[in-house]
Amino acid sequence: MTALCNLNGVIRPENESAIPVLDRGFLFGDSVYEVMRTRDSVPFAWQEHLDRLRVSAAGIAIEVELSDREIMSRVRETIAASGPGEKYLRIIITRGTGSAPNIDFSCAQGPQTTVILVRELPGYQGLQARLAVVPRLRTDRRALDPAIKSGNYLNNVLGLAEAKAAGATDCLFLNAEGRVTEASTSNFFLIRAGEVQTPPLSAGLLAGITRRMLFDCLGNSGQKPRECDLGQADVLAADEIFLSSTLRDIYPVVSVDGQEISGGTMGPRTSEISQLFAKYCRRKVEEIDGPEYRRITAPAE
Repeated sequence: MTALCNLNGVIRPENESAIPVLDRGFLFGDSVYEVMRTRDSVPFAWQEHLDRLRVSAAGIAIEVELSDREIMSRVRETIAASGPGEKYLRIIITRGTGSAPNIDFSCAQGPQTTVILVRELPGYQGLQARLAVVPRLRTDRRALDPAIKSGNYLNNVLGLAEAKAAGATDCLFLNAEGRVTEASTSNFFLIRAGEVQTPPLSAGLLAGITRRMLFDCLGNSGQKPRECDLGQADVLAADEIFLSSTLRDIYPVVSVDGQEISGGTMGPRTSEISQLFAKYCRRKVEEIDGPEYRRITAPAE
């Protein structure tokens, strides 16, 4: 499979694509993005991702110029050109090329830059996470809301680097009040006394698409997660912990700060939840995502 880039409607190999040095996404992280994956060659939860892309864009005063149909048509064309296999997709919208390397909006003359990356989906079978609670705090919502999926990702980049320097595979961020928020690119869940718990969005975290679908999936079986403030002591007292993300689905945390969780392996409830979610995803692709994707990307009559 070829790694491709669709840059403003033009498809080229990823390593042959380039943006101007004055593009504000490159200069300032003045951009938003979404990551998707395919299931059975269908971009999974694509409508939810596009809806969140627009919410993120509005959060930094960008109005996305392309329609959903135009974006998904470019996605379909790039997937088709990349060859067989399941795909990793990244959609990026920047404010465009500025007239000068100046942060002022008055220098942002546009038009917007739209990038769609299509690569082979990485394999995450058997993935396990070892978390470190890092001293770096999650960005405060009053500074730059983590619910905005922007190109300004230094908080996550540095938190992950600190966790790896401590011998972990991922970080766990606390907020300024000492409450748990999320990992570097994943939402956080724990299981205690049979109950699934997760931090509320008000703690300062991304409203994950997989997180939202877990509420639906588990709610259908009477196991809806409870949103509640969690501290570091709650994490270490958990029976099981797992993370959720678009690319990795559900995967277990086997240690936090060197302390084993669930005997250092995937716990039985996490395994059950993972299987329930896999069934949920199959139904969603067959009944919603697949038919709607084919409809919206069908050639105009």
